[in-house]
Amino acid sequence: MKISAKYLFVLFVVFFSFVVQAKSLKDYIEEAKALQNSGKVEEAAKLMEEALDTYPDSSSAYAYLGLYTGMQAGQTQDLVLAGKLVATSFEQLDKAVALDTLNVIARLHRGIMDIEVPDFFGKLNDGIKDFEFIVKRHQKSPKTVPNEILIQTYIYLGKGYQKQGENEKAISAWNKVIELAPGSVFAEEAKKHVKETPILDTKPSKEIIKESPKDAKSLMKEGKAYLEKENCEEAVAVFRKLLEIDSKNIEAYKSLALALGCLVEKGYDEKIYENTDYRTKIAFEVMNVLDKAVALSPGDGELRLTRGSVGVYMPFFLGKLDQSIEDLNKILESDAESSMKAEAMYHLGIAYQRKALEYWDKVIADYPKSDASKMVFESMRPGIKRIDTDKFKDATVVVDFVLGFQDALAPQTAVWIEDKKGNFIKTLYVSGFSGYVKEKQLWLKKWAESSKYVDTDAVTSASIDVGHHIYIWELKDHNGKKVKSGEYVVKVEVSSWPSMKYQLASVAIKINGKKNKSTVEEGDIIPFLEATYYPKK
Repeated sequence: MKISAKYLFVLFVVFFSFVVQAKSLKDYIEEAKALQNSGKVEEAAKLMEEALDTYPDSSSAYAYLGLYTGMQAGQTQDLVLAGKLVATSFEQLDKAVALDTLNVIARLHRGIMDIEVPDFFGKLNDGIKDFEFIVKRHQKSPKTVPNEILIQTYIYLGKGYQKQGENEKAISAWNKVIELAPGSVFAEEAKKHVKETPILDTKPSKEIIKESPKDAKSLMKEGKAYLEKENCEEAVAVFRKLLEIDSKNIEAYKSLALALGCLVEKGYDEKIYENTDYRTKIAFEVMNVLDKAVALSPGDGELRLTRGSVGVYMPFFLGKLDQSIEDLNKILESDAESSMKAEAMYHLGIAYQRKALEYWDKVIADYPKSDASKMVFESMRPGIKRIDTDKFKDATVVVDFVLGFQDALAPQTAVWIEDKKGNFIKTLYVSGFSGYVKEKQLWLKKWAESSKYVDTDAVTSASIDVGHHIYIWELKDHNGKKVKSGEYVVKVEVSSWPSMKYQLASVAIKINGKKNKSTVEEGDIIPFLEATYYPKK
């Protein structure tokens, strides 16, 4: 077949036009940077998505997209959306590193995200590893790491070390910034950090113990006395002080872990309002204490059992489940007593249940429309039970509903009443965390907007989980006054984490002297909600 010169010319023109118009990856990155610098982070992210259409295997494109996605999470007030954006950001940044493990931009951006997200994401150690990788890369091949990247690396590495409590390492990192960029804004920031960061002497002081041998013993005795009386905070303070004197005291580590566990067992209280990360930090400290103890005495079976069993029940974001399974299996493989093996086997059962739950959560997240996802919800959904209403003499409304989805953490839930115009009447129940942190939380946005946290303290309780739940409304408002006849609306709001599953369900009920009932069966998180009015007998 003979191709005409005219046809070839048209093809050449089309091809040449495409080549001329095609934007280079560098152009995309520079334009996105300009958008980000002007506060248009969302537009910057969209531009990098466009870049990936042209350069689908670019590690740098994924690195910048991941950074801008994470920055959007920091700008939104919607906590559920923020969680989704953070998860997406980490996926994009992991992809960037997977495409090119030597790409220092990808490592830098992922490290920044790891350091900046709250502690409960459990990313701190990963972020430090990324920054330490960049430092080693520079030491091995200086030309591969531009000076501006190295400066940022040391700034964030200092922040990471500081979060770990490694203040000397943090100061050393910031001093490198001052050395690399003297007189710059980065150096000024580093000087400020150095000035505000105290150097803590956490090394064992043999001299102190030798000079005053009774100090360590008396502290141990004092701490155990506090523990026996369940004065948890005092016990924690004493054992921390003891470990400052002797950082290799295995018994002190064990006792501190018990004292911290004592704090956790008390559940949520008003302290969570002042510091919403209060319990999260305790969880991290418990595992850090046990990790140090095991490192000092790896052959201590009792210690392994303690770390393994405690780790199973820790929040998923600590990332200790696999370590716990390993610890507990070591007990089973050892010559430990049968009682220890039995306990290890019990906790292993819980651990594998949690592992199974991780798979189910992933099915719902990755394949939400699949038959398998439907089967997960059906498997989680509990049966419906009924309440004996004969014991109610006064008029009441019985609210019963089902939570049909189980996540790694118990969800935040609120149950409340509004009139038909949307005016708040009364909260029947709210989960402990949301109830205590009040306006500092955004998990239960609709309940927060409606209730304005009126009468919250009286109805705040431990978080409920998957199952059937029943609450009674005695037809009183939040001031304790009887409400008038008319139509009211029962609302149930549920927010799960880390899956970010959310549902708001509502049902209207008439208070008019005659028994009546309204039922709603929609959605997977709250698949059943029913309100029944029982008149006075």
